[in-house]
Amino acid sequence: MDEEGKLPLKRVELSLSKFNEVAIPHHLDLLRQHKANILKYEETGDYSRVRCEQVHARRVSSQLRALLGEMEALRRQVCCADRARFDKLTQHSRDLTLKAIMDYLGVIERSCIAIVESNQTRASACETTPLSVNRPATDDGMESGSLASTDSVGIVPEQVQLRVEPDASMSLREREAVLAGWSALQSEVRALHEAWQSVQAAALRQRRPLEAAADGVEVAADAVGDARTHLALAERLRAGMYGAGGALAGAALFGPAGLLLGAKAGAAAVVAGSALGYLAAAVVGRRRRAQIDERPPDKGQ
Repeated sequence: MDEEGKLPLKRVELSLSKFNEVAIPHHLDLLRQHKANILKYEETGDYSRVRCEQVHARRVSSQLRALLGEMEALRRQVCCADRARFDKLTQHSRDLTLKAIMDYLGVIERSCIAIVESNQTRASACETTPLSVNRPATDDGMESGSLASTDSVGIVPEQVQLRVEPDASMSLREREAVLAGWSALQSEVRALHEAWQSVQAAALRQRRPLEAAADGVEVAADAVGDARTHLALAERLRAGMYGAGGALAGAALFGPAGLLLGAKAGAAAVVAGSALGYLAAAVVGRRRRAQIDERPPDKGQ
């Protein structure tokens, strides 16, 4: 009942080849391009373009996640007997996707650390740099009495205006926007990794029973080989025992006749009967050993 409506691998090979040869490689290539652009713009300090590339990378990552979901849905349509082959055909695409995921997570971590350290350096520099005070000049070029009195005690008068550098403020906002972009991209890449884990887990569940069955076949083959080896040794021992058994049989047959002829004649009859029995059985034993030696070796060994 579970196989009703399932398709053989032959029916889905065209769709699978589109995943492996077109869709997934194309999106992985886009991710590589966006990563290279991000690193280039970060190096030049063009944070607006960094933010734009982060948005593009997040969109491509979302599309790649959707492709993995479609590939997993296609796998569920394949009959169980062909799923191992399906997983083997998608292994390379899954490996490349995981490599891209780990690469992006590493870039995100390094970039965030660099931005935070840069902000800390700028904050320390601002703390140690004295502020310049701009005072409006009077018409007659003389300071007013209030300004002079406040200068004497080190109090900044109300007329003094503090000027904040606009470039520094703008750079800080851009860096904060880049950090927010990295956070959003990291969330999307982690979602992509979860989709990859789902596909990978299905492939592993399919592989483990097959590996266990293969191990069982190997163990059974080893057991059969050992059993055949033991049987061959037993045949050789039995063939060797033909001579001893024949000697005992000859002594049993000729012994009573020898006793009727006297003790000496009986002893001679026993020896003669044993010799005849041993020779006859030895011939049979040699033939049996020759048959065993000429037997072709077992392929399982």
